[in-house]
Amino acid sequence: MFGYVVANKASLTEQQLARYRAQYCGLCRALQERFGQVGRLTLTYDMAFLVLLLHSLYEPELRTGTNRCAPHPMAPQPWIRSEITEYASALNLALSYHNLRDDWQDDKSLPALWASGFLRKGYDAVHAALPRQCNAIESGLLALHAAEAQSPMPADAAADAFGSLMGELFVYREDRWAPVLRRMGAALGRFIYMMDAYADLARDKKRGRPNPLAPLFAAPDYEAQCKTLLTLHLGECALEFEKLPLVEDVDILRNILYSGVWTKYELLHRQGKEPERK
Repeated sequence: MFGYVVANKASLTEQQLARYRAQYCGLCRALQERFGQVGRLTLTYDMAFLVLLLHSLYEPELRTGTNRCAPHPMAPQPWIRSEITEYASALNLALSYHNLRDDWQDDKSLPALWASGFLRKGYDAVHAALPRQCNAIESGLLALHAAEAQSPMPADAAADAFGSLMGELFVYREDRWAPVLRRMGAALGRFIYMMDAYADLARDKKRGRPNPLAPLFAAPDYEAQCKTLLTLHLGECALEFEKLPLVEDVDILRNILYSGVWTKYELLHRQGKEPERK
């Protein structure tokens, strides 16, 4: 359900792209150092966005460097890290662990069961360090599964469950910015959930799995309704985002929220991947 919160790299300057990649590489290094090579495989751009956002808001002390790594053995890659990078790496691990458990429970995927076993020790450590966030993930997924088990599925309840989960993860500190971050994360979570539903509708219909967009599919204005729904959630996210006193990397963040998150949607259209109506 992740991988939608990405930059539109074609619209970034070389300097902005280098900065974006350095934050991403810092997150990758944190995952590898804390959770091993298996942890590195869980890396997502979604958590790199959170790193950029929280760095810009809280301006922590940054550590920088360049290193070779398994994905880039020839050329040293610049990286940027901070305590916020460590926070995001923990969340990345926790979300990936539960995503694998869901794949096992939903599809009986043996590779997912095997991989989740490798992440279990790391997840237990994250849970001990970040109980509020991990409890939010667990309760949010329970609420999401309960909504998806209903027929017809209450789409708003399902999206709200995932949104509530994401909102808690965006709150790094319980301070004056926590309410704004919580609302922003919740709205972005609802967008991610509905974007994932849009991308997976054909596969879900084939497998007979619940999808919140299935009841809309027969409507002649299905595409317009989907675009309106996604725009609504993203607009709510942007409204909260613009309340934050961000300066550094704000152009990269705006690139992601106002352009990058739509790249998967546009790709589906270009490739003609929307489900065929019957």
